[in-house]
Amino acid sequence: MRQRSRQIIKLDDVAQQAGVSPSTVSLYIRYPEKVSERTGAKIQHAIDQLGYVHNKIASQFTGGRSSSMAVVLPSLANIIFSRVIQQIERTVSEQGYQLSIASHDHNLEKEEAQVRAILQWSPAVIAIAGADHKPETLKMLENSGVPVVQMWQVDGSNFSAQVGNDHIHIGYEAARFLVESGCKKLGYFTTRFAEDIRARKRYEGFCHALAELGVSVTLVDIPRTENIYQASRETLTKTLIKERGMDGIFCTSDAIASALLMEACDRGIRVPDQLSILGFGDFPSSAWMSPVSLSSVNLNADVIATRTAEMMLKMGSDENYHGEVCDVGFEIMPRGSTKLPIYTA
Repeated sequence: MRQRSRQIIKLDDVAQQAGVSPSTVSLYIRYPEKVSERTGAKIQHAIDQLGYVHNKIASQFTGGRSSSMAVVLPSLANIIFSRVIQQIERTVSEQGYQLSIASHDHNLEKEEAQVRAILQWSPAVIAIAGADHKPETLKMLENSGVPVVQMWQVDGSNFSAQVGNDHIHIGYEAARFLVESGCKKLGYFTTRFAEDIRARKRYEGFCHALAELGVSVTLVDIPRTENIYQASRETLTKTLIKERGMDGIFCTSDAIASALLMEACDRGIRVPDQLSILGFGDFPSSAWMSPVSLSSVNLNADVIATRTAEMMLKMGSDENYHGEVCDVGFEIMPRGSTKLPIYTA
């Protein structure tokens, strides 16, 4: 998607589509209660069809540029997301930009509302996590003329600028890593599986590799709760009772993996001899867990932050630059919770 190559949808376009005057559209946007219900419905239908977003500060940027940029993420609770945001903010602020941050908690309806609100303030560039968005969100972004960088995931054709990882490949290599360490019955531990497209992509690759190797896998979707650590520990106990012989687990985050590791150690399960545990994200604490350090997948998050910020700055200053696809790669970091020596994808 190259937003600036398309005609930007304006208020006059909405008026023409709805068959009303521009002043009526303007009145509806500012004071919808002052427009008849029938006329308001026609205008709203035109807005939805065209993907129009009202620009609250267009007059400030006539002949100039916006001094703001924005990042839209599924969560700020993840320590890796937070670290990347800090690095992006530091880089763009050095060039005079203010960074707005929105978090939608894996709720695509909320993401749509956030993108609409952000676009009303005409940011120079938006970075948005992942490739899974509502069609209405994509239409708004495409028609806005605002450049977009897709971060955390290189997948799909929605945006020409992408920085991140191939999550199917990560899942594939994680499965091979565990099987090569001697695991014969695997579990894939996640939470909010239906909402997390990157977790689903990793599971797709995980299952593909295991099918090739003739190894079974059990998907374990941990119940959503405020205390993911406690829920993870309780889920491990129930799963090992039900799935006897499970000897390897790949988790969708180090938060889950560290909880499983603590529960296994507390229950006298020998890690990694009886159970191998592989995390995802390579949190700073993972290498220092005791009595067993946690093996994990390192996403090269610092590289994601650096390349995303660089691409945002270049797209904000050069209208002829539409970005590129940058797969930053990953590395499986073997530690005490798995058996193999270092393995690089």
